[in-house]
Amino acid sequence: MHNISIFDVMIPLNWSTSLIIYSELNSSSNYTTQCTFNVSSFLQYAGTFVVIFGFIGNFLSILVFSRKALRTRSCSIYFLALSMSDVNVLIGYTIENLLYHGYSIQLLSNTFMCKTIIFLIYASTDISNYLLTLAAIDRCVLISNSSIRYRFCRLTTAKLMITIVIILFSLINSHFLFGFHIDQNGSCLPTSLNYIDFYVNHYDSYIDIIKTVLIPFIVIFICNIFIIFKYTRKKNSLTSKSTGRRKSRRRREKDRQLTWFLFSSSILFIILSLPSEINDFARTHLSPDFQINYACQLWASTSLFILIHQTNHASHFYVYTLTGPIFRKEFQKLICFCQKYSIENIKRPSLITHDNLDDRRLSNVPKKNKFNTTC
Repeated sequence: MHNISIFDVMIPLNWSTSLIIYSELNSSSNYTTQCTFNVSSFLQYAGTFVVIFGFIGNFLSILVFSRKALRTRSCSIYFLALSMSDVNVLIGYTIENLLYHGYSIQLLSNTFMCKTIIFLIYASTDISNYLLTLAAIDRCVLISNSSIRYRFCRLTTAKLMITIVIILFSLINSHFLFGFHIDQNGSCLPTSLNYIDFYVNHYDSYIDIIKTVLIPFIVIFICNIFIIFKYTRKKNSLTSKSTGRRKSRRRREKDRQLTWFLFSSSILFIILSLPSEINDFARTHLSPDFQINYACQLWASTSLFILIHQTNHASHFYVYTLTGPIFRKEFQKLICFCQKYSIENIKRPSLITHDNLDDRRLSNVPKKNKFNTTC
């Protein structure tokens, strides 16, 4: 017996939603039901909030991790690439889900957009999860006593691993580029019955869960346990070496805070990603009658779980800000730099018309304030 899969939602009307459920046997035969609650209104408020703050946070993370003080660490390169990948995830969610189901704006109306956006959603989600996994491995190797840390925890190695992850998961998810198309109703759906069976009953229910969540979860969990164990053992010895060089202490502090970034991000990944994947797995095992009778409830819960999953990709900047003093310090320097740059541009005309007066004022400024970096 074939499952029934929810693929499309019609335009909301008078606080109700006309939900179309496509059968795997024939995409032209479908079941229509009226939902008493409006999922699109929920997406308009909650979804828009998550996306806006996600874009702002990820762009700020890119700017902060691009600063010299942080980009010299291999783990920071992973977090920098993670922020870029999270932007792609949010772009895919906005086009495929938020604009269509929330605002009734269909951008997947042509074959190119249909194939590209579906591919972008799955590929960028995999890339983000495995960049976080690489960051966990990087921290795990760094605090170990193995000599491999001098070869693995380097910028060149980090850039190479990022490139491999991007190429690998782009190839793994390339089947979406020929597996989806625009049907006669203008909806972006799987191309054939065989691909529908593969996508719904195998890829989206088993393969994607194992590949996207289970493997990263196991690796990150093992690395976090090892990191906690090592830091617990080394805590006393590290704090007792007060005679160490200042530069070495600052380097250890950066590594420690980057580890906390990883630990907090890993917790968010586990908490926010699992519900959506479990929901995808459970839906494929529900009977057709159950999916038809509870279509509205299933659609509402699916929309909620997908949004929770997107929150994982939208919240990293705010986690970094809350858990990392060094990240906050570099973010403050970034703001100060922007403020000073704007002030200098505003005052530049007055410097041209009052040269002599400004020269006298500048001559009275103590030299020690010349390189002052505080706001």
